[in-house]
Amino acid sequence: MTDKIPPQNVEAEESILGSCLLDPNAISRIADILTPEAFYFSVHQQIYKAVLELYNHSLPTDLLAVTSWLSDKKLLTKVGGKTQLSKLVEATVSAVNIDHVANIVLDKYQRRQLISIGHEIVKLGYDETFQTKEVLEQSESKIFNLNANKQDKFKPQIISDCLREVFQELKQGYSPGYSTGLKDLDGLIGGLNKQDLIVIAARASMGKTWLGCYFANYVAMQQQLPVVVFSAEMSFSQLTKRFLAMHSGIDSSRLIRNQIYTDEMDSLKQALVTLNQLPIIIDDTPALYQTPGRICSVLRKIKSERGNLGLVVMDYIQKLGDRAASNRAQSVGKFSGAFKDIAKEFDVPFVALAQINRGVESQTNKRPTMADIKDSGDIEQDMDVGLLLYRDEYYNPDTIDLGLMEINVAKNRNGATGICKVRFSASVGTFCNYVAS
Repeated sequence: MTDKIPPQNVEAEESILGSCLLDPNAISRIADILTPEAFYFSVHQQIYKAVLELYNHSLPTDLLAVTSWLSDKKLLTKVGGKTQLSKLVEATVSAVNIDHVANIVLDKYQRRQLISIGHEIVKLGYDETFQTKEVLEQSESKIFNLNANKQDKFKPQIISDCLREVFQELKQGYSPGYSTGLKDLDGLIGGLNKQDLIVIAARASMGKTWLGCYFANYVAMQQQLPVVVFSAEMSFSQLTKRFLAMHSGIDSSRLIRNQIYTDEMDSLKQALVTLNQLPIIIDDTPALYQTPGRICSVLRKIKSERGNLGLVVMDYIQKLGDRAASNRAQSVGKFSGAFKDIAKEFDVPFVALAQINRGVESQTNKRPTMADIKDSGDIEQDMDVGLLLYRDEYYNPDTIDLGLMEINVAKNRNGATGICKVRFSASVGTFCNYVAS
């Protein structure tokens, strides 16, 4: 097996290069799917790099232009000189089939990657310093990450390339995320932005799970993109009943106990129809088995089946990790760092719910601060946005703020901090804008 030549197709590689040198429009059809690394021969890689460089700067990619570019970079001799480039053009009839030929090159490249990953997995299998669970997670990750049909989105970028993309975003008014549907909250944080780790922290029964569910439901309805809710505390049945309460207006505590009044059946049926159409996916795997590797595995499978994700919600972070660990803050911190990485990898907002220390209960002012997040460790450092929730009616039944929730944007890496109020129904989990009377 080791004596075999790795999969490659020299004729296909030469045909692609010849097409690019012959037809000025050829490169535009494959630039987004074919990387220089997909070519097996280093000479071909270098020529294709020259073509891409010229194309990315809106310059001609014909024989003369590429020859000149390679000559200026002192690379012409290394690729075989003008004679070699001329042979590529002479051997090419047209660029009509360049898409098909590119797929041939990609197929060979993917097979070479697969062989390489196979060798790595074999080494992992023999390395008994890793637990079998870790070996399986790493192996699965390597396989799922194998995708020769996309550019590496995490590759280093020269600032001139970044400026072009940023200018287009500014010109088009591009939004990096999704509205929450809550005007004052959007005014502070700019919505749920992709690649952000957003932490919702509150004491028990304050409404953090409801807010996480609200975000999930709103994004699923408005964007029609898959929303994944990981519940380390509630079962899928309990969480589903929360979503039903939001859509039907039926008290969630009665739905949990399966108590429905006759005159509520129509509302329940309508809620069932609406929810059935939403791409909300619930994973209630127990916290003991929930690891960053497993979360990534679940998200990769969903993405491969349903396309790009819209939002990820985790309820809640302190349930995870080794709960008997001597340093719980460090254990929890590993998850917050992983969640930020996941937000970037999948290009989604990641909403993580967190518990507030019970110490706030003994304070005169029971509004929490960032320092009150339980086992905080690296959570505050990793988060992009920190939302602290408070409802005065929970502590003061006679308050004038009945039905109101304060959302304190205590941290906002890319924007303003401050407090906004929203109307909140604790029985059915609905949120709406607050208008002062």
